[in-house]
Formats: sequence, C-alpha cells, structure tokens
Amino acid sequence: MRLWCAFGLLMLTIGIAVADSSEECNGSHESCKDGGSGGDGGESASRCKNKPDGTILPSYDCSMFVVCEGEKELEEACRPLGTMFDPERVVCDYPENVKCWEGDLCSGKPDGTVVPSDNCEYFVVCQDGRLGEEHKCVPDGTLFDYQRGVCDHPANVICWGSDGPNTCEGKPDGALAPSMDCSKYVVCRGGEKDEEVQCLPDGTVFDHVREVCDYPENVECWEPGSGGGNGDSNSTTAIPPTRPPLDGEIPKDICKGLIIDILPHPTDCTKYVVCVMGQPTVESCDEDEIFYPSIGVCGYGNTETCEGDEKWLMSYLAKHNIKSDI
Repeated sequence: MRLWCAFGLLMLTIGIAVADSSEECNGSHESCKDGGSGGDGGESASRCKNKPDGTILPSYDCSMFVVCEGEKELEEACRPLGTMFDPERVVCDYPENVKCWEGDLCSGKPDGTVVPSDNCEYFVVCQDGRLGEEHKCVPDGTLFDYQRGVCDHPANVICWGSDGPNTCEGKPDGALAPSMDCSKYVVCRGGEKDEEVQCLPDGTVFDHVREVCDYPENVECWEPGSGGGNGDSNSTTAIPPTRPPLDGEIPKDICKGLIIDILPHPTDCTKYVVCVMGQPTVESCDEDEIFYPSIGVCGYGNTETCEGDEKWLMSYLAKHNIKSDI
C-alpha cells in the first residue's frame, strides 16, 4: 500500500568591490531581519544600530552584503558578478572559496514563507518566525530556486549558496559552456564544470551562442535562464517555471496558492495530485487501491465504483489512532 502520511519533504577583486547601487533596508527585506544574530525572534531591528559607518555585515542573499551607514543597513551586490560574500574574511570571492552566512532565514517572516534548504532538492516552510518543515521538490529531478522561490528544472535554477546553474549538464567532455563571469568560459567534463578559463585577448568576452570569445560589441552574454550555451538561446527559460506536460484532465490551476498539499484526482479515484509550490504532479495508487480524500492516503477499495472499504478504513483509523466521523 502506498501511504502518504507526511511530506518528508557568496571582496575579492583585489579589494572590496562596491555595487553600482545600494538598497536601503525598509524592514521588509531579508537582510533587515535580526535573525541569526542573537535576537529573540521578535520585532525586526537594524543590525547596524550603534555600529560605526562602514561596518560590513552579511546579507541573507550570499551574492550581496550589508554596509552600515547612519545606523541603517545598505545592501550592496558583490562584484564581479558570480562572486559571493564570505562573512569570516569579509570579502567577496568565488563560490568555491566561500562559506555563506547561515542566518535564520525565517526570522520575522510570515507563516508559509518558503526559504532554501542546505540541500537544493528541498525547501523549508517558515512557521512562527522559525525554520519549519523541510519539503522535497516535485516532480523528481527539480531543484529549488531561492531567488524565485520555485522548484524548477536544474538548467533554470540558482541554488542557495551556489554560483549559478550547472551549464555543463548534458554536455560532452571538452564542451564549452558559459560562466557567471562573461569574461570567462567553462570547460565541461562528466557533465560538470571542470575548468574555468579567461577569455583572450584581454577585453574579450564569451558569446554563449557562438561559443567563442569576441569583443563585447559582438557578444550576447549569457544570463541564468537564457539557455545553457548550446547555441539555442531559447532552449530553457527561467520565467515562468517549466515542468513536464500534465495530465490533460488536471486543471492547470488546481494547486494555485498551495505550498504543500495532496488532492484527489478530479476524474480518477485511483490517482491523486501532489501540490508543491503551486505545481501539481499526478501520482497513482497501488493496484486495487483508491485514494481516500478524507485522510489523504491510498487504501483498499473498489477501483470500478470508487467505493471505499469500510472494514479497511476502520482498521486504518484504529491502527493510526485517528479519530474521525467518517
């Protein structure tokens, strides 16, 4: 019997590089929260209070950092693109050299807010201003994009604490793929990044469509979600999230507004719909089983008439100590 009881579901450019613009925290941004700094999880407070101007603090987004000015938090982006903030060394460096700050991502967040997990296959739902349940992305093979807050195919996803999508996925050994830094490219091996190479001569950048280094005026730089550098700039898209084709009998919005839930299939009692981050996946019960919407599990029943088996149901309720008027 297939049973669903619960859903186990990054400044080094030879100095500090400052962003072209800064964002003053207004209390709603993640980095304004007092989580992970010894706060009591209550009202949000500026971490720059009583700190001298120029103090540098980590942001919840590892690709950014916070500069204190007038006891206010101003957020700056790491440069060059693709570097991340290391709170121990207080520099922006390349991801492989960085350990991102692990603040409490749920501090000050409303219930139901989704935040990244350490494992990109999972995400966490906030509860009472703290990290709550961890859930696995569905369908299988999708990953959680912390910037968009959705589960999507790997080629479209930027994982928490990573340098971006794996642009070498599915490519043969020796293939060239784009880097997050347009002045460089990646050599692939085993479907993963093997080596990052600087474009030559100096001043040239990598064109992911033609897979050559050329002068900037001739180049279309790669951006996450614009394709994996396979010559087809429309091969993938980051917006909206993509997924395999759905059962034609499933309304596209059946999971709208739902973070985690299990719903009955609208036309087939031997199937059910798993909702994760508003995206539906159809699953089937085992042979000779039907889905019981009232308890959210598959169990013995008549697959022709969709009538439940009262004896099985009572036994299940008793076994799991479930009180019900079913």
